Amino acid sequence: MNKTASRSLLEWEPINERIITVRFKSKFQEVTIIQCYAPTNAADQEEKEDFYSNLQSVIDKTPNRDIKIVMGDMNAKVGNNNVGNEVIMGKEGLGEMNDNGELFTDFCGQNDLVIGGSIFPHKNIHKSTWTSPDHTVNNQIDHVTISRRWRRTLTDVRAYRSADAGSDHQLVIAKLQVRIARVKKSEQQRQPRFDTTKLRREEVKNSFKISLKNRYQALADLEDGSMEKKWERVRCTFTDTCREELGHRKRTYKTWLSDGTIIKIEERQTVRQRLLQTKNKGTKTRHPTRVLHLK
Repeated sequence: MNKTASRSLLEWEPINERIITVRFKSKFQEVTIIQCYAPTNAADQEEKEDFYSNLQSVIDKTPNRDIKIVMGDMNAKVGNNNVGNEVIMGKEGLGEMNDNGELFTDFCGQNDLVIGGSIFPHKNIHKSTWTSPDHTVNNQIDHVTISRRWRRTLTDVRAYRSADAGSDHQLVIAKLQVRIARVKKSEQQRQPRFDTTKLRREEVKNSFKISLKNRYQALADLEDGSMEKKWERVRCTFTDTCREELGHRKRTYKTWLSDGTIIKIEERQTVRQRLLQTKNKGTKTRHPTRVLHLK
């Protein structure tokens, strides 16, 4: 997340190894995003039913007024035939619906969710979200769904094949016209941390001990009061000593990627370009250009 999104984060919760949720504050309504990884089409029916049962439990716990977004690798082909499902999907899907697609569309219909990838017209290459290792099969199995009530906030969903994600899945981006809002934090949450690393130095450590001891001895001479007043005096004594002896920790920034990681990424991109060039040459060889001569 960028800084703007992190300031709008309300909560997040990992449900299990296949489902995780996150909730943001927005200008309109709170936004709940449920990220999923569904079982494959070849998985046991019991495993699939357990997954959708857990997913339904998460949906039921989500506040009704929230903008709900369920997305992820659903391993489901919904196809381009929306007969009977006109409310939850369009005709811009890729391929034909499979068994997982039926489970997925039933779930969306039950919870009034619209499948975004089936609505917006794009080239097939921009609908496909997964490519087989031999580059012969392209499927649309990663999806972004949104509450039908907020369907108009979704302006586009498409796959971006140029993203170097190190996966056989393509990057899927959905655009929403929703403005997130900053979450107001209490003063206690905004307080900077004390620089406890100074305690590693022996002279600072001894000075801190002496100062704290003298302050606590002064507290012993005060008259007893209520438990709240006693705790407040102890807390203020400790924080004041830390502020004077240690100071606040300076914020430091770490490099996101090391030089070695960047080199590995560049090497992988080079190999990927060579594979794509080899594939393109093979395609041109199998399908030679035909020239029509006119007399």
